[in-house]
Amino acid sequence: MGNDRRLAGIGSLVFTVLLVAAAIAANAPGGNYHANDVADFVAKGHRSSVMISLFLVAAAIVGLLVVMAYLCETSFGKGRSGRIAWGTSLFAAGSFLVGWAILITPSMSVALGGGPSIDPAVSYTIMQAGWAVFLVVSGMMLGISFLTLAIAGTAAPTWMRAFTGIVGLLALASIAFFPFWAVFLWGLVIGIWLLVSSPRQAPPATT
Repeated sequence: MGNDRRLAGIGSLVFTVLLVAAAIAANAPGGNYHANDVADFVAKGHRSSVMISLFLVAAAIVGLLVVMAYLCETSFGKGRSGRIAWGTSLFAAGSFLVGWAILITPSMSVALGGGPSIDPAVSYTIMQAGWAVFLVVSGMMLGISFLTLAIAGTAAPTWMRAFTGIVGLLALASIAFFPFWAVFLWGLVIGIWLLVSSPRQAPPATT
């Protein structure tokens, strides 16, 4: 159990750090449309960074699944609550990857397909769709998972459930973009907690 707990803590930190690293590496336009920004994103010299970002997102998703698998196993008793939290976590993980794949499509379609560059306005629309799946869909699914953990995860410490519940509410508002950053804070806090604390501090799960 101790080794699983440390692995979960590492997974939580990996999820946060690599997801942020992917966003920095890709440097994808968002928020306001500027044709020059889109052109820079699909430029030949930037494609390697975009490709690297996809692998970073994939590795980050593995970290998310590791930590959520541990939390769902240790925080719930027998019943549907744990299955709901795990199922929505899987949905969020898939949405992260699909959303990022859509986001980088304008750059990768030129790099892999060898075709002409897409019109900047069309490229920007595709990227915004990617952001929507990546942030909004994943954020809402994680929000449901976190709220389920906060409400029904009775074997988790009270402070952790309260913190996770607050982050879950913010994640549900990810359509506004900025609330999603609370998920990164959650990943750091939970990761550090799992690494430095003892599993014996948590009471046994209720059935």
